Amino acid sequence: MDAPVGPRDGVVYTQIITATGGGRVNAVQHGDQYNYIYRGTPPYRVEPFPVTVPAALPAGLARMPSRLLMARHQVVPFLPRPELALLETWRDGESPGLSVRLVHAEGGSGKTRLAAEFAARSAGAGWAVALARHRSEVSSAGGGDQSLAVRAPGLVVIVDYAERWPLEDLITLVRQHRDAARDRLRILLLARPAGMWWQGLAHQFTKLDILDVDALRLEGIPDTRGARADMYVAARDRFAEIFAHTHPTRIGVPGNLDDPAFALTLTIHMRALVDVDAAGRGWTPPPGSSQASLSSYLLDREHDHWRSLHDRGRGPLRTTEQAMGRAVYVATLTGTLPPDEATAALTRTGAAGTPAAGWQLVADHAHCYPPAGPGLVLDPLAPDRLGEDYLALTLPGHEEEFGYHATDPWTITTPGALLAPDHQDGRPAPYTRQALTVLIEAAHRWPHLATRHLDPLLRRHPALALAAGSAALARLTDLPTLDISVLGAINSHFPEGRHTDLDVGIAAVTARLVHHHLGTFRDPAARAHVLHYLARRQFHAGLRDEALTSGRQALRIWRDLSSTDPAHEPDLADILTNLGVFLSEVGRREEALTFTQEAVAIRRRLAADDPATHEPDSAVALTNLGSQLWAVGRREEALAATEEAVAIRRRSAAGGPAAHEPDLANLLTNLGVFLSEVGRREEALTFAQEAAAVFRRLAAVDPGTHEPDFAGALNNLGNHLSWAGQRKEALAATEEAVAIHRRLAADNPAAHEPDLATSLHSLGSRLSEAGRWEEALTATEKAVTIRRRLATAHPTAHEPGLAGALNNLGVFLSEVGRREEALTAAEEAVTIRRRLATAHPTAQEPGLAGALNNLGTRLSEVGRREEALTATEEAVTIRRRLTADNPAAHEPDLATSLHSLGTRLSEAGRHEEALTATEEAVTIRRRLTAGNPAAHEPDLALSLSAWAQVRHVARQDMPEALRATVEAVEIYSRLVKTAPAPFVSPLRRVVSLQADLLRSLGHRREAEAVRAWLAANDPRG
Repeated sequence: MDAPVGPRDGVVYTQIITATGGGRVNAVQHGDQYNYIYRGTPPYRVEPFPVTVPAALPAGLARMPSRLLMARHQVVPFLPRPELALLETWRDGESPGLSVRLVHAEGGSGKTRLAAEFAARSAGAGWAVALARHRSEVSSAGGGDQSLAVRAPGLVVIVDYAERWPLEDLITLVRQHRDAARDRLRILLLARPAGMWWQGLAHQFTKLDILDVDALRLEGIPDTRGARADMYVAARDRFAEIFAHTHPTRIGVPGNLDDPAFALTLTIHMRALVDVDAAGRGWTPPPGSSQASLSSYLLDREHDHWRSLHDRGRGPLRTTEQAMGRAVYVATLTGTLPPDEATAALTRTGAAGTPAAGWQLVADHAHCYPPAGPGLVLDPLAPDRLGEDYLALTLPGHEEEFGYHATDPWTITTPGALLAPDHQDGRPAPYTRQALTVLIEAAHRWPHLATRHLDPLLRRHPALALAAGSAALARLTDLPTLDISVLGAINSHFPEGRHTDLDVGIAAVTARLVHHHLGTFRDPAARAHVLHYLARRQFHAGLRDEALTSGRQALRIWRDLSSTDPAHEPDLADILTNLGVFLSEVGRREEALTFTQEAVAIRRRLAADDPATHEPDSAVALTNLGSQLWAVGRREEALAATEEAVAIRRRSAAGGPAAHEPDLANLLTNLGVFLSEVGRREEALTFAQEAAAVFRRLAAVDPGTHEPDFAGALNNLGNHLSWAGQRKEALAATEEAVAIHRRLAADNPAAHEPDLATSLHSLGSRLSEAGRWEEALTATEKAVTIRRRLATAHPTAHEPGLAGALNNLGVFLSEVGRREEALTAAEEAVTIRRRLATAHPTAQEPGLAGALNNLGTRLSEVGRREEALTATEEAVTIRRRLTADNPAAHEPDLATSLHSLGTRLSEAGRHEEALTATEEAVTIRRRLTAGNPAAHEPDLALSLSAWAQVRHVARQDMPEALRATVEAVEIYSRLVKTAPAPFVSPLRRVVSLQADLLRSLGHRREAEAVRAWLAANDPRG
């Protein structure tokens, strides 16, 4: 009943999500409501979204007109946008579980306000709506468990500034909610970028088996049918109401709203706000459509407010206009902070001369800009684009045509002072990600920020860029004014291997550097090396098509070079090996195999001349070759390649076991699987035991590294022990594997759920062998649930496993009497297997035969005997063909199908054919039992019983039938002494048959004695 256990892949590059965030999420039902309980310390906080419109504006807000532009105050009425309808359609779609959407657009497009309107409408439609904020945005004082009430139809979670989250924390949020979800769950991400950042994130979601993932660009306001004029009038009239301007219509609609600048919602609102404010003061508003000129006007009004609050020492604040401007500058870079960190930042930059002055400045800033939440201070200047304009306009070096002249030379050194790593531990400041993101975004519109701030800062401290994360790194590469040497300095600090939060950004920086420098390389080998490096970085980031393109470019160069200079053959083998991995990962297995075979041929030739140098690489290529040959059904060749790799690894491990034992143990696991599948099961068990022993020792020292492999080795060992008839030991090994996989999958489902499904599948088989059918069914149902989710996302990789789990599910459902459900599971398994076998007959026909055999039994149980016979005959046909090619591997399965065929033929009244089939099954199983009694005696006893039953029904050679039952009883009697549960029922059935045969042969007294014993005695006695 077991599905084939997949070999350990020898691939070099496998993307793994390292979402390690703490905490957990549980959903607890209370009537028709679920409470989402957030326990521990997840890297985020979830709170009900404020869906109600503020009843009144905060006092004094109009004295700082820019605050009227903030989305949270919802001052201007929301005008319908087509994207809102698209979001509502997505929300109400038929997807029953988790679905993710990204809404992206440049700053000022209205993303946050769109989300607020969507949230309000969702709440009106009965959805629970929540806002997720990263832990860096919330006060640590708000700890403890959280609870969120959810009723049908489900939950909407909104994440603003998603690109500023560390990627692993964003993945943790999505993964933990997916695991807890009980109703429909919709996660809406808001971000400026899409591009490579989103492509990498979407790839990570596929690793979580989240299928419904898409992005929606928030388009600009169209210059058609007066849409921009309508928006301007709505904003103008609302601002006029706040400023008590009695004749707003006297403020005419600007004639230049067709300018591209007014495609942004924010620019239209700023134009209206400036026009109304200037009209109320009798001023002339700045002309044109430049947001910079509008920003300069509004920033002057901020200065007016700071000045009035200080009033030369007579006002309520002790902070001067200049000092407040500097505090606002720092706040715009850092974002909100706890008070002690805010004070330290102000002191560090010189905005405050002493900590005491820093505390005063923090207090005065909070008076001027009241924090949005408790426990945090230094709310940044908003909206974001206004804050970015403030950074640029305050820094000397811009063209002073915007009417804003409050530049401050202090700003030249501020980012450097603020972001310089700590001298004691070298760690970046906690607000580094936020500050660099703001600077990079602002530099896209203000070139002097790149030359005056980013360039010198990152030249001095290039490692700081790594703290900014992938989205910021990708945006940094798009800056045309940033010197390419800065990216080179950053590149030198990238980690060599994978890094979840940086992989996409690393790929972006690498691509920019490679494309910039590639044409300058005169040496073709140098070009090939950097293209190969780029391919690896792109593959790590999930950019697989791009990785293949770069890798093929490198391959062409290495082919040309190695054709004239054999010294380049190792490089050619390297790129061939990795391209084999890349192609295998995207399902192009035949191409992958071709590349890997060529790599192996080169490595073998090189190792023949210089084993010490080239054998380790040869083992890698052979390992990959074995896995890829196995995937396309060429099992004998896969076995040979893997045996060769094992021999190399053993030699290496003898010289330095610590370095080579993990690779050797993985190979031993593969080898055990391969040997078992070709019928060499005693050898397979030996290698499986050796692999498990090595990994147990390694995992005891370094569980974080070796526990996943240890669990896989235990699962395989359980299968091998079962095949060897050591069922108690098999169950113990499998239960240990499941326990480890459960723990690993709880922390990182994307990485470990496939292995958990495999071990649960095996556990179901082991429990069934012990006669524990209900437990076997429970384990297998869990395996099917996981497999189904995985197969929906990645059918090529996971449909075979799903079919195998469904096959077992049908068996166990039948054993507990749920026969219609059992038939449904068996039919689905055959449908999947038939489709797979059509595409890959060599690899998939054994699985199809097993599924057909079980389907025949399930059809017979519900009375559909003609169909049952047809399915079983097809299974026998396939298995005969397979046995002719490889008797050792397939004869046991052929005997199983012949056994079933005999039963099906007997049900159809075709007794002679039934006898022929059951006799052949007995013959095969008797031969197998002679070689391995522990493994095959139970099947022999079963076939002897079936043979006797067919003879009894046909009334043929009844004494021979009686002798068959005597032999079967002897076998079962021995078996129940060591493992009663699975063999009590078969023993009772064959004893009952024996009584019937005795009666039919006229031995009534003996028959009555057997029945009396059967009624009075527990067979275990």
